[in-house]
Amino acid sequence: MALNQIQKRILATQKTAKITNAMQMVSRNKVNHLLEMSQSYQVYIDYLRHTIDQLYYTLKVTPPNFNKMDIKSLITDRPIKKVGIFLVTTDKGLAGPYNSNLLHGLDEWLKNSDYSKDQLYFYTLGHTGEKYVKDAGYQIARSYYPLSDQPTYEEAHYFIRQLRSAYVEKEVDILYLVYHHYASGSSSKFGVDKLLPVVALNRRVDPQEVKDKKENLEQVYIIEPSAEEVLEGLIPQFIESNVYGALLQAKTAEHLSRMSAMRSATDNANSMIDQLRLKYNRERQVKVTNEIIEIVAGAQAQQKERR
Repeated sequence: MALNQIQKRILATQKTAKITNAMQMVSRNKVNHLLEMSQSYQVYIDYLRHTIDQLYYTLKVTPPNFNKMDIKSLITDRPIKKVGIFLVTTDKGLAGPYNSNLLHGLDEWLKNSDYSKDQLYFYTLGHTGEKYVKDAGYQIARSYYPLSDQPTYEEAHYFIRQLRSAYVEKEVDILYLVYHHYASGSSSKFGVDKLLPVVALNRRVDPQEVKDKKENLEQVYIIEPSAEEVLEGLIPQFIESNVYGALLQAKTAEHLSRMSAMRSATDNANSMIDQLRLKYNRERQVKVTNEIIEIVAGAQAQQKERR
């Protein structure tokens, strides 16, 4: 390869390394911001779940007999004929194995489940998930995109209304969230969460268990007007918080994967630059050596002619 061609490749690879390094820095900033948001929001979700669970044990009737029919339907089990899956994938590329790992995890989960292909109805968020569902021959109930890099509660509320309506109007009989969530360090993990019905409130409990819980609860909570009315307000918040929390976790995991992919791309580009420079120096040395040989040979030829 000519020296000028090697030099051009070095310059082009250096530009690529600058771009991937910049993308890595952008993803790192987004991860830091989202990680703080998702961890703070997870504290709220855990406390809300704990509060609902504790209030549950103050009820006179379990499962609770709510006055609002739409709230009552959110905790009611029914025969499972249609299974809804809210699948959260990316719209953008350059995220490494993020989507492939997510879809592989979904395949494994579906393989181990008792659901048939005809039962599954997908609500896809992201072009990648939509393409996967179509290629696999599953049924798409709705497709949503795009999701911003830093999801807002207003964005989540739109999906929440759609998903809640699908369950209340019996489009599906059970609803799952499928997404990647942040694990630790720079790793993420495939996850499936049951969104509807709300499991904690659709079961009966042992009277003695209720009595024991009530004794502890009365020291902590003063409930006004009633546990049922308070729960009617908290259950929609609980569902909303689960969806919003899943979106934050998914975006955090996506940017983590993109940051890792860009770091690897930058490292590979720098390694390629080192190899090209070594090749350039060798080719240059060969060229210089050949020129010296030609000069020496020419000088020797001239000396012979003089003699």
